Amino acid sequence: MLGQVERTLTSVVLSLSFVSVACAQAPELERKLNDRLFEGTASESSRSASTLFGAYLELTDPPMEVGSYFNLTTIWPGMDGWDSVASWAASNEQMGEALLEAQSSLILGMPYGEAAVSSDWRDNDVVTLIASDGDLSDVSYPYLYGAMDTIACWATAEFYRLLEAGEHEKAFDIGLAFLRVLRQGCEQEMLEEKVWFMDTLSDALSIQRDAMYTYRDSISPDVYRKLGIKEYPFLKPTDDQRMRRLEMPEGDRVVAEAMIRETFDAAGQADAEKFARVFGSLQARDEPLTRFGTRRRWQRLSTVHASQDASLEKLTDVYDDWWRRWRMRQYDSMMDTPTELSRLNEIRFAAIVLIAKDLDDAFKSRNRLIANINGTILSAGLCGYYSTFGQAWPKSLAPIYAVSAVKRFDFDPYNKSYGRFVYRKLRSRRSIETDYGQLWIDADGCMLYSIGTDHADGGGTISSVDGSNGDLLVWPPTRQLARDEGKLD
Repeated sequence: MLGQVERTLTSVVLSLSFVSVACAQAPELERKLNDRLFEGTASESSRSASTLFGAYLELTDPPMEVGSYFNLTTIWPGMDGWDSVASWAASNEQMGEALLEAQSSLILGMPYGEAAVSSDWRDNDVVTLIASDGDLSDVSYPYLYGAMDTIACWATAEFYRLLEAGEHEKAFDIGLAFLRVLRQGCEQEMLEEKVWFMDTLSDALSIQRDAMYTYRDSISPDVYRKLGIKEYPFLKPTDDQRMRRLEMPEGDRVVAEAMIRETFDAAGQADAEKFARVFGSLQARDEPLTRFGTRRRWQRLSTVHASQDASLEKLTDVYDDWWRRWRMRQYDSMMDTPTELSRLNEIRFAAIVLIAKDLDDAFKSRNRLIANINGTILSAGLCGYYSTFGQAWPKSLAPIYAVSAVKRFDFDPYNKSYGRFVYRKLRSRRSIETDYGQLWIDADGCMLYSIGTDHADGGGTISSVDGSNGDLLVWPPTRQLARDEGKLD
């Protein structure tokens, strides 16, 4: 019994010792992440976070809880409770002023760590948490799922409120400012952040297409031309049709390096106790069903794992490989070769396999974003033609180039030949299968779509919001079609 107590006390002491060391390393990890984020943007004026979240702290509570039933994709004038939503938007003008000011900044610049933000931000969960409870692998982003989600709701509500009031230019001024802030957020350092901002920006663009469709008969040609020529193509002034200036998420690499340095001993060999605690806990968190037995497994793996130096070298190889692929054109031959991560020995480099981030989600979100930005530019061009020439759609896209849309953005990121979007002027009523069920496009309508992740032109008959099933129809917008047909509240 005494031996068991001694072993338990030893385990507790080792655990507390490791937590103490990990906590001591957290400030250094935060410093490295913030140094990367703010490199070249030392001036506070070049970051929009202070302006944006300062206004957020003054927001009154939304009329309903932000979540699956109340978010930027569910807010529109036909929703239940619209009057209270519109009143909430109208009563918080400071948020619109903040967005208009923040849109000219270079980056969002949301810093990492509690120490990097003020107490009122921390008290309202406007923070990124690094190494919570001494666990270097535990990085979370309360500011995304609280502040940013709420700001997205306000921006969408105000956008529609102004449109309903006939103030179309003001509506799009707010909408564009929000898009630009989201684009700034796409330069945050961590994978989860980057994917959140890219996907939310795609959703926000789709909402503006919903609005262009709904108000197509009342918005002036000048507004559409401004959107298609001067605004959407320059959410970030240096972007092009392939988003080549969008940086790869590198922050996860910094976190992974810190974890490796903390789980090896002074001789550079895997520490059995730290391996079991850190990687066992991490695996159990990601795969709850494997919780039992993971510590023992990682203790065994520590005896055969590669050294610290070899592990760090492999981690560098993995992220360098992702970096090269991120810089390449979508369908370069190298993209079909196995990644460095997939080629790792799963026993000798088990820790790297577990902690190195697979950036496949980032690649998918970037392609979806490219399709949405480019598709929204062309949609504005189509609406510009429609409102100029007697509410009729063009026979091809050629007439909209230079007049109401920038031609180089007619680029489909899912086309392996680096081709253009597919455009069809309809001669008869068309049925399409969508995420919202079967929908119809009028006989005098048109279709504009990307060919989606299967890289095959399905004629637009099957469409999904991310192109994973069939094509990605950008015009007409399927969510608004579903609302008009009474299939979506």
